[in-house]
Amino acid sequence: MFLCSLLLLVAAMTAAQEPEKQVDITDRNHHPMVHMWVLTGNWIDNVENELKNNMQTLQKVLNQVLSMEHQMLEALSTTDKQEKDMQEQSNRLRALYGRNSYLDPIMRIAEAQQDSQLVGLQDVRKQIQQLLDLQNSTLTSIQDSLQAVSSTSGLRHQKQRHLLETLRELIHLADHGPGAAVPGLQDCQDIHKFGLNDDSIYTILVPNVIEPKRVLCVMGTNGGDWTVIQHRENGTVNFHRNWQDYKQGFGDLSGEHWLGNEVVHQLSSSKNYSLRVELEDWDGNMFYANFEHFQLGSEEQFYRIFLDKYSGAASFGEHQILKSNNFSTIDADHDNCACNCAEALSGGWWFDNCGPSNLNGIYYPAGEHLHKVNGVRWHHSLEDPTYSLRSSRMMIRPLSS
Repeated sequence: MFLCSLLLLVAAMTAAQEPEKQVDITDRNHHPMVHMWVLTGNWIDNVENELKNNMQTLQKVLNQVLSMEHQMLEALSTTDKQEKDMQEQSNRLRALYGRNSYLDPIMRIAEAQQDSQLVGLQDVRKQIQQLLDLQNSTLTSIQDSLQAVSSTSGLRHQKQRHLLETLRELIHLADHGPGAAVPGLQDCQDIHKFGLNDDSIYTILVPNVIEPKRVLCVMGTNGGDWTVIQHRENGTVNFHRNWQDYKQGFGDLSGEHWLGNEVVHQLSSSKNYSLRVELEDWDGNMFYANFEHFQLGSEEQFYRIFLDKYSGAASFGEHQILKSNNFSTIDADHDNCACNCAEALSGGWWFDNCGPSNLNGIYYPAGEHLHKVNGVRWHHSLEDPTYSLRSSRMMIRPLSS
């Protein structure tokens, strides 16, 4: 407003000067008013210039103010727009809140229903798992029962087959007599398993021996199943024999006899055998010697005896009466002596350096049994190493008995 007033004043003053310009210039220097007008014109020029400068400055300021006003209007417009947007967002939030307030009970009901359904599903799952466990337990019981039935059936079938075989063998024995050889019976243990329990003479089929072999079986002594390989009791059989006789065997199975080195070798090579030696002196005292492991070598090994794990009372201190030596006879000297022990001491035996034992020596009756170096000897005491015994019996059986 101030600027507009100022501009009007300047315009009026300019219009007032126009008539004065028509005064004759020749009169300027002579008229006092002229001089005053000149001074006034100069002052007015100066004022006009200052006004022009002020107007330019004011114009600049005006422009800046207008620019600032424009910026403020734009800022105000932006603010109004933001406020409007915020109002709209507020309205939307109110609407959403109203919807959420409406949906919240529904959501709570749905969550409660879902929790209830979840609990129900867990209960159903537990019930299904219990049923599965029960089913698995039942299946296991059924499998165990089936296996038991199968095993029982298999055992029953084996027993039936064994009984059938036994029946056939009994029929064979009935047709051919008690001395007949039954296939599969190789020693007295097999005879015992076959169902024959009496001490008697039976026929067995020895491995690698063509002809059946008759043997004396002792079933009631120290667990039974014993096959007798040597027996002395009365001197009725001569034991001073050659290599071939001892190889094949001799004597009477019901009395004194030697079973035969070849048969004993084949038996003890087919299974693990143990040896029992039973002795009786003339006072009726019984002694025995057990060897847990017993084997007789082949003829090429001179029927060497192999023994291990001794036990029993028929021993002399810590000295073993019978050691692992070769077998010797009067015509086959395989002992460890420069002499022929079989010829000097009589009989065939596993002589070392003639040694403390020879159960196949000469049999001396009562009253003649003392101081007999060539008698039936087993040195088991310090009293008399030349004491001749009343009886002796050597028996073997499979180690599993």
